[in-house]
Amino acid sequence: MDLDTLTAEAWRLSQLLDKGIVALRQAAADYAEAEHEYRTRNAMAYLETESGTVAEREAHVYALVGDFRRRRDVADGQKLAALEAVRSRRAQLSALQSVLAAHRAEAELSR
Repeated sequence: MDLDTLTAEAWRLSQLLDKGIVALRQAAADYAEAEHEYRTRNAMAYLETESGTVAEREAHVYALVGDFRRRRDVADGQKLAALEAVRSRRAQLSALQSVLAAHRAEAELSR
């Protein structure tokens, strides 16, 4: 690869990293909101459940808040996926920086 191609690729990865950080920030906020809603609904459902064994009350609560738990779990998965994407872009950019450094060192030696 020539220097212009490497530089263009570094720029592209840098832009993707910036977008990934924005996506990660949003995913973290979405997760926090989903977690709050799930915990609030779970607590209210538990307080509304008046009788039965512990297992019966937990089943009743889960029946009432299962969708909120699922939304929370999906938001958590999206947050983790966004974090992995950011980590991957960082690793790619780091590898490319190493290639650029080697390219620069080679150019300096040939002078």
